[in-house]
Amino acid sequence: MIVNYAKNQVALFVGGSNTNYPSYFILGSGSGTVLASNTELVKSYDRQLVTETSFPTAQKIKWQGDWASVEVSGLDLREFGIIPSGAALTGSVWSRTGFPAITFDGTNELRIEEIWEVF
Repeated sequence: MIVNYAKNQVALFVGGSNTNYPSYFILGSGSGTVLASNTELVKSYDRQLVTETSFPTAQKIKWQGDWASVEVSGLDLREFGIIPSGAALTGSVWSRTGFPAITFDGTNELRIEEIWEVF
């Protein structure tokens, strides 16, 4: 879900008052209802630079994040989001996605692709 913070940042960006843009994926093991008012993940675990940004069509943007198996080994992944900075495991999320736990046993890599459409 694109959260309210992202909508505010996009408006500032379009108006020329913001140079902040999503550049990191953040992973979490917290659970809870995803709300537009969320500003962070429930329980952050790891963050990673966006591996690739692309534009599949004129009104879409796609962010991709990749993790090696050792990076996610032992994680019960329940949420992820996109943030503009990666200085720490905190930051205002532009989006948050929650789901039932996916447990990584060290044998699987992780790729997340998030696509937004502007209309």
